Amino acid sequence: MIKYIGFDKDGTLIDSHSDTTKEWGKIIHSDFGIDAKEAEEVFGITAAGQSTAVQLALTLKKHNISFPEEKLFEKANEIAICLGRNVKANPFPEVLNILSKLKGSGYYIFISSSHQESVVKEDLTRTGLIKYIDYYVGVRPNQPDLKKGEPHFRAAASYFGEDFAAFIKETVFVGDTPPDIEAANKCGIASIARIGTLSREKLLEAGARFVIPNLSSLPEILRSL
Repeated sequence: MIKYIGFDKDGTLIDSHSDTTKEWGKIIHSDFGIDAKEAEEVFGITAAGQSTAVQLALTLKKHNISFPEEKLFEKANEIAICLGRNVKANPFPEVLNILSKLKGSGYYIFISSSHQESVVKEDLTRTGLIKYIDYYVGVRPNQPDLKKGEPHFRAAASYFGEDFAAFIKETVFVGDTPPDIEAANKCGIASIARIGTLSREKLLEAGARFVIPNLSSLPEILRSL
């Protein structure tokens, strides 16, 4: 029986993918002189859903630009803060209503994001989503190993006071990219993918258990698990 529902934030709850991708292109062009469209393709397609550090490393690799791991992480955090400050997107139309229904049905809701945790908090607060969220976790500058996937899921299990082996059996994770799906599947958590950032075919190929056009059918899917 499902008790916990995890969500990715951007592209799943908040319709931010397009605006964030464009802003990424502007920042990369300004800071490194790389063509904005090229940078957008890496961020929005090739490395969609990856951490900002991975997206930055892949963007710079083609141009033989590299940083020591610690410096790369610092620069990625700097960019992530800029993205959070400059992009103010809204939730998808159905999200507030669906989260309200899920909370009313007794589910516990958490966020696992590959973006800076301070930005996650700001976005959830700004959009009013925070009142439906029991726990959120993102990237922390002082904890580079706290990443989406098992580290985030273990943090959520600990917060809820659950044994991890029990937690993964009672949890689903909803995202919009292959890294979201893979993060869940590797831990034995059922994965649900929202179409938008990528096509239904790509999401199924990545291993999503369910692929949905929006979150409206989520309560029905959860009852079937």
